[in-house]
Amino acid sequence: MNWLDQRSQKKRICRDSAKLLFRLLFPGALGGRLLFIFLFFTLAFCQRKKASELASAAVQKSNLLENFTFSMDTLMVDTGDQLINFGIPFIGAVSPNGLYYHILDYKTLEFQRIHLDSLKLIDTYSLEKDGPDSPGFTFTFQPLGEGLFFFPAFGKPSIIQKSGIKVRSWNLNQEKIIEGFPVESATVNNRIVFDANLDQLYSLPFNYETRDYYLAVLDSTGERKVMVPLPEFQKAHLFTIRTGGPEGGGLKIELPFLQHFNDRVLISCRVGNGIYVYESRSDSLFYRRFPLKLVPPEKTGEVKNQVHSQQEFERELEKLSTQISYWNFIRDEKSGRYFRFATRVLSPETESTAAKLEIFLMAYSDDLELIGETKIKGLSTLPKGGFFKDGKLWSHVNVADELGFAVMDLKF
Repeated sequence: MNWLDQRSQKKRICRDSAKLLFRLLFPGALGGRLLFIFLFFTLAFCQRKKASELASAAVQKSNLLENFTFSMDTLMVDTGDQLINFGIPFIGAVSPNGLYYHILDYKTLEFQRIHLDSLKLIDTYSLEKDGPDSPGFTFTFQPLGEGLFFFPAFGKPSIIQKSGIKVRSWNLNQEKIIEGFPVESATVNNRIVFDANLDQLYSLPFNYETRDYYLAVLDSTGERKVMVPLPEFQKAHLFTIRTGGPEGGGLKIELPFLQHFNDRVLISCRVGNGIYVYESRSDSLFYRRFPLKLVPPEKTGEVKNQVHSQQEFERELEKLSTQISYWNFIRDEKSGRYFRFATRVLSPETESTAAKLEIFLMAYSDDLELIGETKIKGLSTLPKGGFFKDGKLWSHVNVADELGFAVMDLKF
């Protein structure tokens, strides 16, 4: 039965149900007059319902990115006589107000601050490597605004001023936090972020062997407030690749992302398009899948979980890369929308050629409803460390060891 037949059937059901009801309740002429009146309102209701269904169908069929195009510009940063360390990993983050971009050299614990409107390096800060004000060993940080930065050092996350003075720290009792749950205490800091509005912490503790993930919510003192399982991400374990041959060991894990936006926490994973959403104000968690049409919903291929040589390890990595990978969410505060990239490798990197990627982009409303998807033509690399500024997508680029930003103007 097609959609038009379904509409006609619904209309007949409304009309016939009304006739039957009034013949039973009001036989005779009075019933006939009342039947006419009631049929009028019943059919009017059916028409309104039909109009609502049409509007809903139109929303479902619409695609914000159907006519998507983009233009790209590269803006170079004036660093003066200072150098930017492009070592691996490159650690950078934008300030909450979008005015500054910060770069951290994890070896020297030197901070560099770039003013994004003038595109100039304007400040350099040095943090203590040792001592009471040291952030500890870290590969990431979270700008909080007002010259404050959150550092997720193992067991002792802290907030440090740009002057280098530690203004707050948590001494997490990791064993107490995981009590009653089959996860390792060392994973309590996994993906940990700070919610300044509610003065609490979020992280993703997990079990090393089973890859069972949990969302942990810690209160202002670092005590466990919530610990809830995330069973949908257990499938990531299927795509773990380990090697322990004579040439050394290697490990590839599909780790979930944890991101905090205003009063909402998004937990996503590269293996599929489904996400967990934690509404921090209402303390509610739910899982949502999206009805994508252009992009495979999740990884489906098989890989060897245990290999025995570096060559075999690289072959399995190449095989995995041809499967779809979903990346973290990027929020545009100007439009109130979320965006997310997905990629898969069409041809692997060689000594003479770069990998050829297939790149997709999805758009979501402020309520995290899917509102658009597209395959991007003319984009060869995935934007790195993307963030929105003034409605445009910025990502850092290395141009002959000079820092620049690739700025994508999205048109749809």
